[in-house]
Amino acid sequence: MASGDVTAESFSSRKVCLARAREHLNNRAFRAARNTLAKGVRQWPALSFEHEYLTLQGHVAWRQRNLREARRTLHLAARQEDCHIEARFLLGRVLLDSNRIEEAVRVLDAVLNNDDELVPYRVHAGGALSVAYAALGLNKSSQDALEKSAGFGLISAQLLADEGYRLMRIGAYPEAEVQLAKGLQVDATCEDAFFRLSTALLIQNKMEPALEVLAYGIEQSPENVGFYELMARMYESRGQHKEAAAFLKRALEVSPECDGADFIRFELACSLYHAGRLEAATLAFRDMLEQHPRSELAHTAKLRLASLEQRKPNAKAGRLSAFPRKLQKRAFCAPNTLANVLSFVGKPATQEEVAARVFRGTGTRWPEIFDYMAGIEGVAWRAYFGTLDLLKRCVDSGLPVMTTEYHGMSGHALAVIGYDDAGQVLIAQDPRFLDPVEIPYREFELAWQHDDGLCIAVASNERKKHLPGISGDDERLVRTYLEALRHLGAGKLKEALQAAEDLAQSAPEKQAPLRLAAEAALQLKDLKLAQAKAQAALKRWPDCFWALRYLGDVAWLGGDAATALEHFHKARALDHRDPVLAYAMGELLLSIGQRKQGRTLLLQALREDSRFHAARLRLAEDCFAAGEDVAGKLHARLLIEYDPDHAQARDLLASKSGNTAVRTLAETARKVNESIRTRQDAQAAPKPGKKQQPEEEADVEIDLDDI
Repeated sequence: MASGDVTAESFSSRKVCLARAREHLNNRAFRAARNTLAKGVRQWPALSFEHEYLTLQGHVAWRQRNLREARRTLHLAARQEDCHIEARFLLGRVLLDSNRIEEAVRVLDAVLNNDDELVPYRVHAGGALSVAYAALGLNKSSQDALEKSAGFGLISAQLLADEGYRLMRIGAYPEAEVQLAKGLQVDATCEDAFFRLSTALLIQNKMEPALEVLAYGIEQSPENVGFYELMARMYESRGQHKEAAAFLKRALEVSPECDGADFIRFELACSLYHAGRLEAATLAFRDMLEQHPRSELAHTAKLRLASLEQRKPNAKAGRLSAFPRKLQKRAFCAPNTLANVLSFVGKPATQEEVAARVFRGTGTRWPEIFDYMAGIEGVAWRAYFGTLDLLKRCVDSGLPVMTTEYHGMSGHALAVIGYDDAGQVLIAQDPRFLDPVEIPYREFELAWQHDDGLCIAVASNERKKHLPGISGDDERLVRTYLEALRHLGAGKLKEALQAAEDLAQSAPEKQAPLRLAAEAALQLKDLKLAQAKAQAALKRWPDCFWALRYLGDVAWLGGDAATALEHFHKARALDHRDPVLAYAMGELLLSIGQRKQGRTLLLQALREDSRFHAARLRLAEDCFAAGEDVAGKLHARLLIEYDPDHAQARDLLASKSGNTAVRTLAETARKVNESIRTRQDAQAAPKPGKKQQPEEEADVEIDLDDI
């Protein structure tokens, strides 16, 4: 046996070992590459400190989706002065896949704009940079990065795949399909092209071609975890739950410790449950909790496991069939949900049409939704402070229900379309996904308390009698609550406070009146009253997120930063996904000189909501104050791209780059944003002279942020 053979326990030199590992990597044999590197380190322990080894090890870890390991290893490689540009490029890609987009932008931009680096890496850095900007919704920067990459004259499958991603982000799926197919013609092994083409086909309701593309992708790269996950979702949506479970098991076999293994194990347990294999599902949930006790899904998994262990015979279930599935555009969760509900009951509408009537600034409020519904003819509807029983009755009567769930103080609209008492889950059409989602009853009720379960059930006029009845007192309570919301939204704080007080006296069991009163009191700077309302809520509901949050605000406004942080930390322990809380904590920490922790939380707020302008502005200001002009310019520039008329961002950037450069940036960004909105509106409009066809039912859960 030759000493350089892959099956050998030793190699003739470090160079042979690394070359063999790279050969396996190029052939997408990631486990073999890892094993080869491990043999090399056993033979030469000092090899683990060399930048080429670290680069290869980081590359293998990235391909196996061990992103933490990849980041750590590639950081070590990139710190070495004589390291190859490959390490810095790969680090940028790994940061991008880790959702550390701002960090990825800085790394990839440095590679793209370094004239001394090799052209292929600069080209692919530009493509990855375009993906990063597109993920942030920054259309101008995304186009600019691609144009600079294309200017080198080197067209690759990866660059075409990155262009396909950009087109998908703006809703141009047919154009994306063409680019991605071209990418596979250039290189039939490009993993991103396979994955994104399958996704683009799915979003266009082309299930069979999507399956074929993905199956071929698995043949080319049998160790790609993402391929098996997407295939499992596709089979799950077709009702082939056993097949879905098999693909998820294969994903875990390929990379059992990959990032997201907890999600794969959770999905495996759910697939087994849907397949009727209840004992296997029980074991799978237990395995998931044992393997990942600190997972974000641990609480949900415990609820699902408890429902299986305590399941009752003859449990009921119900689900609406053929409910529309359409991804939301921009922040149109409420317009999208309302349009889908209306279309289901026979009053077709588009999210753009609804948004034109109800969307204000960066979101939608209940008063605008009620006003819109009041103006629609041919539809019957009724508003409630809902209960799980009410939702089930509506589903059993064939009626969809529009409502909201809250993560902290951040709300999201969805439609309830089903339930399953055996699994103790509600089934909802979440506009961020094509496939319906399952939410445990207890989780949903907690997220529902923010508005005390305010919801709207909708029916056609012919089925009006199927709407659940409501008493006069309950109807009056809904009207009073809506009045308080109107006053608060209009800045009539004293009127809002009075309406909230009246509602609290009429319905002391409800949480929302105390919240509205505390919010109005805070805006009136009546700190004692806001504190009293929050404390009253905590006395009744010890895990009340908004009460802890407002107690923190009261302490902060009163000059007690330590107490404010204590309350904020308690609120964050209840729900860490709220970008508003992350922003508040970041602001507070910066104000008391804890710059590193403050910036970390501001970046967390941006990861949850890339359009959180206040967080990005604060980061830009702090970077400039610290003399970090490169980072400050980046955040200010991105903010101007989002909002070309943002005066504070323009002034900040102008102080460093000049008024002419800022004016040019803003004008160009405005043109690009307007052109994309025009394209999206044209795609949404019915074609002249053609009868609008009913939408086909989509088949799979897709979140573009995961592509």
